[in-house]
Amino acid sequence: MRSILILSWLLVNILILAPLSYAAESDVDKLLDLLVEKKVLTTEDAAGFRADLAVKKQEEKETQKEFIVIAGKPIKISGYTQVRYLQDKSKNDAFDIRRARLDLRGDITERWDYRTQVDFGGGTTSSTTGANTYSVKLLDAIIGYKVNPYLKLSIGQQKIPFSQENLASSPKLETINRSQVVEALTARGTDVIGNQNGRDIGLQASGSILPAKAGYNLFDYAFGIFNGAGINSGDTNEQKDFVGRLVYHPLKEWSIGGSYYAGRYSLTTSTRRKDDRDRIGAEFAYVKDPISLKGEYIRGNDGAIKKDGWYLQAGYFFIPKKFQGVLKFDYYDPNTEVDQNATNVYTLGGNWYFNKWAFLQVNYELLDERGKEIDNNSLIGLLTLLF
Repeated sequence: MRSILILSWLLVNILILAPLSYAAESDVDKLLDLLVEKKVLTTEDAAGFRADLAVKKQEEKETQKEFIVIAGKPIKISGYTQVRYLQDKSKNDAFDIRRARLDLRGDITERWDYRTQVDFGGGTTSSTTGANTYSVKLLDAIIGYKVNPYLKLSIGQQKIPFSQENLASSPKLETINRSQVVEALTARGTDVIGNQNGRDIGLQASGSILPAKAGYNLFDYAFGIFNGAGINSGDTNEQKDFVGRLVYHPLKEWSIGGSYYAGRYSLTTSTRRKDDRDRIGAEFAYVKDPISLKGEYIRGNDGAIKKDGWYLQAGYFFIPKKFQGVLKFDYYDPNTEVDQNATNVYTLGGNWYFNKWAFLQVNYELLDERGKEIDNNSLIGLLTLLF
């Protein structure tokens, strides 16, 4: 009698915990056959148990969010594809693959982890036609070591810790394009060192400290030394660049921060020619559904040329979790010592979220270029699918 009770208890636990423990079907079948043999269950009852277990496993597959890949260690595979349509009077209207990224991450031990991200889209955009020439680009190649809960060391190719908009993943942006000043002063599209996707090769220390009672940390920090030459390339001079960012959270929804970058760059392969490439920035953000408010100011210099810019952005979910409206004002001056040189960009946008994996963004950008009369306002649509 005791053995029968034990077998019955095992069967109940397997049926309840099977979705969590991935119990082998053959083991369950053997146990059911044994209970039928001991006349604890009838053949019909055993068939019913098997049917219930099959239903539970199917429900688990339908709700499963992460899947294990057979490898030396568990790997988390994610990524996204973004298809864009651009209507601009200064270029040919066209569809293109804005981004197509594959992201691999994993933990080797409790302390060691890694990340490798590759972009199959993007590429080089023609300034006259707007056409893209696609190429595969390695974006991230990072080895991480967790010293303790408040400090992590990361070495390799990674985003430089400067500017909240630079650090935001593209699918997390509320507008399709980043601000002009971020593109120009954080190693992106119009930076003097070329488009490096906001990344560089170096060593970084980062973390969050001083836990608050509300369940968040008061400060986030990141400091690092980098080559200063961008992605997939060696340094062009012997001096390393320093970058640091500190963010304070007075409340969980609020963040106020600043960034600093000090470096030098060389436009030729000669290590003798070196110009200063310095930046300083301030930022704030307030995010609490249905409202989001964000802004930044960045100034810097490339050699003797001084540059600055800022943006203010507001978003509101008119339909919770579904439709968000966005307004943004974006100012950038590529040379503060030259008059009538700045550009204002006014963005009116709408974001429709089909679900957490797919959403459509539509932006109308109105450009006001001081001292110029150019009709190059644009209408942009971007469909994003994450996996």
